[in-house]
Amino acid sequence: MLADDVKLELVNRLKWEGREKIIPYFTRYAEETKWRFALGGVEGRPAMLVFESGTMEKPAYFVLVEWCAGQISAIRDFLFAPMLSKRSSGCN
Repeated sequence: MLADDVKLELVNRLKWEGREKIIPYFTRYAEETKWRFALGGVEGRPAMLVFESGTMEKPAYFVLVEWCAGQISAIRDFLFAPMLSKRSSGCN
C-alpha cells in the first residue's frame, strides 16, 4: 500500500522518505500494546486516531494519512507533538 516515494514525518522529530526506510515504522506500532487505533478523520482528512489502551473516549493523538492513486503517499504522525495534535483536532 505504500508508494515507492512515500514520505513520513514524525512531527517535531524526523522526516523520512521511501518505502524501504518507512516499513519499520509500522512494525514498531504493531509491537506496541499501550495504544489502540481507530479509523477517523481530522478536519476532513483520513487519519488514524490513537487512544491510550485504557480508554477509547478521547484520542491521545492522531496520524494523518494521504493517499494518491490507491497508495499511501504521506504520513504525518503527531506522537511527539501532542499539544499540536490537540490544537489541530479542535472544533471546525
